[in-house]
Amino acid sequence: MLRTTIIATLVAACLASGPARAADAAGEVSHRKGEATGTIEGASMPLETGNPVVLNEALATGAAARLEITFLDTTRLTLGERANVTIDKFVYDGSHTRVLRLAAVGALRFISGGNKPAGAEVTVTTPVVEIGVRGTDFWFGPIDGEFGVLLVAGAVTVSNSAGSVVLDQPGQGTNIAGPGAAPGPVTQWPQQKVDRALVQVAF
Repeated sequence: MLRTTIIATLVAACLASGPARAADAAGEVSHRKGEATGTIEGASMPLETGNPVVLNEALATGAAARLEITFLDTTRLTLGERANVTIDKFVYDGSHTRVLRLAAVGALRFISGGNKPAGAEVTVTTPVVEIGVRGTDFWFGPIDGEFGVLLVAGAVTVSNSAGSVVLDQPGQGTNIAGPGAAPGPVTQWPQQKVDRALVQVAF
């Protein structure tokens, strides 16, 4: 109740200030296991299923925790343990998402929802690469001492200042050794590695 009241107050304040809507609702918590928090303007609160999530909110999970967010367009984002994500920008016209930008750390799975119109911009920024999304299902996070990106369905572009690769076949993945390193060759990940990746975000 306290969290809902705080969010409602922030939304009302933003609406009163004109076009700036820093606290617009982007979706809600659809599933949670273990400790998860949301931080808005420096105030951290526990997250529960059904809580709204808002623009510029920092979401984080604790040890052995999981958190699933469902956006207004039915896109689902699942955080593994000790992961965090910030909703940097979300533009939704009531039927389509025009822009979705996330900043993320840790193991996460992104499953795109709804039909994205031509020109829609959906990106996820991590400490080592930016992932451009084209209506898809993919996982990313730490694995085997590196940072990996695994495509489950659809297509993604994985890029940074050192290089870029495209994953466009289910089961393809790329590894990045660390910040400043180019994405490695695109390979078909063995099922055992796929399983180890996806279990990090499984409830």
